[in-house]
Amino acid sequence: MSYNKPLSLSLQKEIEKSNLSLDSEINRAFKTLKIGSLLNRSNIMKQKGYATTTLLYLLLLLPFIMKRLTFLWMDNILNAKKDAYYRFLNNEHFNWRAFIYRLAMKIITLCDDVPLKDKTLILDDTISKKTDKNMELVSYHFDHTTHRGTLGYQCVQLGYHNGKQFFPIDVVFHTSKKRPNTTIKSMDKRSSGYKRRKEAFQKKTTVAIDMIKRAYNHVIDASFVLFDSWYAHDTIIYDCLKIGYGVICRLKLNEVRYYYNGSYYTLKQLWQHVARKKTRNICGFPYRGICIKVTLPKSKEVSLLFVSDGKKKVEKVTAKV
Repeated sequence: MSYNKPLSLSLQKEIEKSNLSLDSEINRAFKTLKIGSLLNRSNIMKQKGYATTTLLYLLLLLPFIMKRLTFLWMDNILNAKKDAYYRFLNNEHFNWRAFIYRLAMKIITLCDDVPLKDKTLILDDTISKKTDKNMELVSYHFDHTTHRGTLGYQCVQLGYHNGKQFFPIDVVFHTSKKRPNTTIKSMDKRSSGYKRRKEAFQKKTTVAIDMIKRAYNHVIDASFVLFDSWYAHDTIIYDCLKIGYGVICRLKLNEVRYYYNGSYYTLKQLWQHVARKKTRNICGFPYRGICIKVTLPKSKEVSLLFVSDGKKKVEKVTAKV
């Protein structure tokens, strides 16, 4: 049977549907993707004890069998103690970012057969909630869904979508100044772990652009970078264009002024004085819309798409460069 699916949680459904062996299919994926070689090239190797390939295999198996990490030593898997797994997960010299990129590129190569116009990088952030205030770098962040401070890590994430499948390719953990625990563990400054920890103190906009640069340097083909209104600043749009990607983003209804036909307007003014009277029905949708071209100081010409419910309300404004 030809089975060439990427290693992801969707594999579980495929395995159940086809009545395949979970163990053999994950093992086949490891061999096809040459996981052992990818680990070695990313400096994820051990001098003694259980091989890193074996430990990673067991860790990846957990979500499929719906078990917690403690299952591995409570049920005497490999007869390895919990320290063996924690040392593997916490080793500051392992370059997990390099491993994820190499793995993603290998999978993308196997299943990427769509035109360039359908390929997009997606930038977003989310809060990984925690309850332990003693965890290193854990901090309070404002959660826009609950409108209150939440303890955890803010994860800035970059993913790749080819019109059919989504692949996470990079992530940075961001910490705020509101940290209940300010103790920081000593770490080799040459290590990958130390460099990742330094990123946690940088601005989200800075690490976001760094991630997009890395994607471009790894030859990730995409037409656009897609992000929400939080990142929709002229400088970020310009930086993405300079790197080599187009941009599609939702805009904030703030006081930023856009140049149109010899005058400067905010988005609200553009809607009231220009766009509203020009809207047309959008085929297949219960909305009206209009696209107009404006100019920003750095990004230059930008296309703005105004979408309305056909009444007075503006549903959203999207920029495309």
